[in-house]
Amino acid sequence: MPLSDTDVKALVPKSNRYRVPDGKSLFVEVHPKGFKYFVWYYRFPPGKNGQQRWYHIGPYGKGPGEWTIAKARVEKDRLDLLRRQGEDPRTLKSELKDAIQGIGLVTFQKVADEWIGSVSNKLAVSTVKDLRNKLNNQILPVFAKRDIKQITRGECLEFKRRIEARGAKNQSDKVFGVIRQIFSYAIDNEWLEEPNPARSSRQSHSGHVPKSYPHLEWDDVPKFLDDLSINKANGDHVVITCVKVLLLTFMRVGAVVPGRWEEIDWEKRIWTIPAERMKGKDSVRQDHLIPMSTALIDVLENLKRITGHTPYLFDSPRGRSTEHISLASPNHMIKRMGYQGKLVAHGVRHMALTYGQDILKTPYHVIDLQMGHKPPGKVRQAYDKAQYMDERIEFMNKWGDVLVEQGLVT
Repeated sequence: MPLSDTDVKALVPKSNRYRVPDGKSLFVEVHPKGFKYFVWYYRFPPGKNGQQRWYHIGPYGKGPGEWTIAKARVEKDRLDLLRRQGEDPRTLKSELKDAIQGIGLVTFQKVADEWIGSVSNKLAVSTVKDLRNKLNNQILPVFAKRDIKQITRGECLEFKRRIEARGAKNQSDKVFGVIRQIFSYAIDNEWLEEPNPARSSRQSHSGHVPKSYPHLEWDDVPKFLDDLSINKANGDHVVITCVKVLLLTFMRVGAVVPGRWEEIDWEKRIWTIPAERMKGKDSVRQDHLIPMSTALIDVLENLKRITGHTPYLFDSPRGRSTEHISLASPNHMIKRMGYQGKLVAHGVRHMALTYGQDILKTPYHVIDLQMGHKPPGKVRQAYDKAQYMDERIEFMNKWGDVLVEQGLVT
């Protein structure tokens, strides 16, 4: 049976790329990072003796440059008609590309599509998703159909200033950076000559000064832990426990919330976060080890009585898109406790790095490594494999102890 849009949406990534047939040689190709593409299998010349070939129609979606399943079927039928008339669709695609380049009609949309395709396998899934959102929601509605050679620096700066005028200075810098990369890709492919219309300069920068995530002063920690222990927000016990685990591990929410019981080695007192949940490029990401303090073990053992029969630490029977609690749940809990603007989950990382040095006298490099950061520079990333596990174990035990001293109830 042909696939429905719901069927395509429901396809989940696996460890290897796989294809699901829609019928009549049209397939949905699902990549390990979650990207979905429509591909067509055909023979050319037509007939059983023809060479087997795959044609990449395009990415699944409803935004600019994306294909719904209905549009993909129409495109496949159009291409198949040309094939039966003696034209090789893949050759036609190449000739069209050459013709477009020859007369200089390379649209911004075309370059953007090729650029996002070239970087998708190099970046984290969340990063690619963010880039696509910036493209589809802000950039392409303005520039998609324009000849990339005709877009001026003045237009780029004016576009950026309109974003700044909304009060989104940081966002304007990030969006401008995406546009700059697309123009750089066009220059590399000789569709455009230097200079880059979206090049960085003093005039192009918004003047935005990055701020650290809201975090608690050390003197405010006991009050927060007390509010957490009395369940001031009247929250779910699993979410409360998740906040405690974030405090004790100071890992990113995306690494902790999807945690599974199978990742925990109780005997070795180690929790292994799989590489795919760590931030960064695939080329440098690796499994991350969390030495479990006595406080963390106590918290998790209590949690196991509630969710230990499920695969996930923070299982949620009410989950819609996942079987575990939402990634937003810990911050919602903190907000309901009355700490909006005072603390977010990511701010715990600031606290661990700052107070770990100031109060526990732990060297920066030990805490930084435990946070999952990589050494600066490609050379050090390639050759510096020091793990400092003894020092990290000592620090994690001290961090757990000091939080208990401040009032954390395990």
